[in-house]
Amino acid sequence: MTLLGKVFTGLIFLLSVIFFSLAVAVNASHINQKTLAVKYQTEAKAAKDKNTELTSLLESTKDELAIEQLARRSALGALQTQLGDMKNDLQQKEKQLQDAQAALTQFTSTEKQTQAELKARTDDNELLRKQMVDAREDRNQLFQRLVGAKDQLNRLQGIYQSERERERALASQMTAAMEKLEVLDIRPETLLKAPAVNGKVTAVSTSGLVEVSLGRDDGMREGFTLEAHRDGQYLGRLKVKTVADNKSVAEIMTGYQKGYIRAGDRVDSKLF
Repeated sequence: MTLLGKVFTGLIFLLSVIFFSLAVAVNASHINQKTLAVKYQTEAKAAKDKNTELTSLLESTKDELAIEQLARRSALGALQTQLGDMKNDLQQKEKQLQDAQAALTQFTSTEKQTQAELKARTDDNELLRKQMVDAREDRNQLFQRLVGAKDQLNRLQGIYQSERERERALASQMTAAMEKLEVLDIRPETLLKAPAVNGKVTAVSTSGLVEVSLGRDDGMREGFTLEAHRDGQYLGRLKVKTVADNKSVAEIMTGYQKGYIRAGDRVDSKLF
């Protein structure tokens, strides 16, 4: 055998080995692919069954979810309605609270005014009570004064009655005296004037009184006036206060006094 034949033989052997290896490999690969295919088909069927189960579960879950969503929407609607009612109720409560606060404020203000009025009334009552006590005391004093005034009135009425009786007696005496004067042809007005007499000042006191030498025997009466003078100088006027038989006491009338009157000065019932 030649070298070329040996080469071809070797090549053929080598290629045979290669083809055998490839055939074995292909065969082994075909077996593995079939096993894998069966495995994959089994897994695909299981996955399909699982998918079918999951799809059914998903549909059931969707239905349940839809039912739950519907229930939740219903509950949400009810809650929203309840929330609206609660908001309305809350607004009413807030309004009632505001009204109550306003009423409380007004009540507080009214209470303060009432307290102030009560204090003012209490002060007024205390003042009235004090005034009543004072008025009662004044009434008691007035009553005592009234009793005293009544007693004085009774006494004055008694005096008045006595004076009235005395007046009637004096009037009776006056009437009798007037009748006697008419019988004696004496006019009453001439009795009120001092007779035309003259005398002297016998004594002078520091109290404004002087004693003169003219008395009842000279025709002097209480109330007569005398003119005092010295050596032709006018000194003043005297008014007779008391009268004795031979002398009288007269008062110096300061409105007519023109000089100092002393003992020895002349007095006349009238100026000539």
